[in-house]
Amino acid sequence: MSEPREKRYAAEYMAENFAAGAYATNIPLGEIPRELVDMHGPGQAAAIYRPSRRRIDAVAWSPGKYLLIEFKIRDPFEGLSRLPTYLRLARRTDDLPGYNGQPFEMWLVVPFALEWIRHDAGDAGIVLKEYWREWIAAYIEQYQGYFTKEYQARRAEKKRIRQALGVE
Repeated sequence: MSEPREKRYAAEYMAENFAAGAYATNIPLGEIPRELVDMHGPGQAAAIYRPSRRRIDAVAWSPGKYLLIEFKIRDPFEGLSRLPTYLRLARRTDDLPGYNGQPFEMWLVVPFALEWIRHDAGDAGIVLKEYWREWIAAYIEQYQGYFTKEYQARRAEKKRIRQALGVE
């Protein structure tokens, strides 16, 4: 339910905060097996191995640092837990765009942060950025209602009607 919204969130943040050509989104991480590279060449090996690689939401680079950026609208815990793994994978990635040996920095971008998120991010060496967009309020409100009895009843009625009409 959130993936397209998080992609929009990431795209808006990156365009607003980084110069074009100094960042990329949806970047695969981790090494490509040497056997595949030897058999198929680097480009084809990357294409073959693509489904097996983890992907980070965005990266940004400058001469002084290389940012690994994860975006979470609803569940910052997921971002906090993924970033250390992404850092380890990035250190073993030969095809990071814009990477020239700069030190890595982990960033988590969220609409708002509770105190425990701030604390845990700091403990993990993650830079926490808060970035609010007006459309997020409507999304959060919609999501909060998703699990209510009223919403479930409306969803069940729509499903019943679709089945009765033979469109589902």
